[in-house]
Amino acid sequence: MALFSSLYSDEKRSKYFIAIKRNEGNTLSSLAFHALFLPPKGKFYADPCLFKYKGTNYLFFEDFDYKKGVISYVTLDQGNVVTKPQLALELPIHLSFPHVFQDGDAIYMTPETFRYRSISLYKATQFPHQWAFERVLVRGENFSDPILFKHNGYYWLFAAVRKDQLVIYYAKDLHSPFCPHPINHRSIKGRNAGPIFFIDGHMIRPTMDCSIRYGRSMILNEIVLLTTEEFLEKEVVCIEPNWAPGLQGTHTYSQNEDYVVYDGERIIAPFEDALYSSSD
Repeated sequence: MALFSSLYSDEKRSKYFIAIKRNEGNTLSSLAFHALFLPPKGKFYADPCLFKYKGTNYLFFEDFDYKKGVISYVTLDQGNVVTKPQLALELPIHLSFPHVFQDGDAIYMTPETFRYRSISLYKATQFPHQWAFERVLVRGENFSDPILFKHNGYYWLFAAVRKDQLVIYYAKDLHSPFCPHPINHRSIKGRNAGPIFFIDGHMIRPTMDCSIRYGRSMILNEIVLLTTEEFLEKEVVCIEPNWAPGLQGTHTYSQNEDYVVYDGERIIAPFEDALYSSSD
């Protein structure tokens, strides 16, 4: 088992880690009182995505050894303990941003497969550790951080191209072709920073604020209009990298009724990596 840990140190390169806190209903205003899930030496953990299945909270994340990323997962319990990370999905290319969702009885994942110049759908054949390729949803770009969700009779696919330009596609079902949205030609910035979630009926989309540099902070936006012709969102709150000491950035956010998870980036010296790592 790996205990939630406190963060004091990390490496002279970017080192991402994951923060976990109970959802107490004030998540839009405070990320304090968290516990941290630290990676072992030679790795970082980023892009956390929560998924609750049959009463158990699963945390999927990018597990990166500075050579290639895979998708791993742990489960969370109320005793502030996470299970040992297990492999969920590995491909010949780097994987990140594991957006997991349920549609009927089926569970799907749309990981970032940037080098394949496409967004693909994977279906759980034995949840949570066996996944099978289902289909390519869209192709032709280096897509980053895709999310897929259902709203007003359509399946909506949001992603980013050319660093942080938002693109949207939609389809009537998961087996139909996905059509490009008109906003794709308007160069709107707003790279996804996590899955869509709802608060009191309001649809919230976490986005990255890359105006200073990639992944420095996040903005939680409310989607106020989404049709096949129009899209409009407004800022609700900005999440700055100030919730832990020494942060350089914070760039992924996910929540459900039980937990809130988010990642942070620090620049650490080489010797520090050996001092602070998750225990098995």
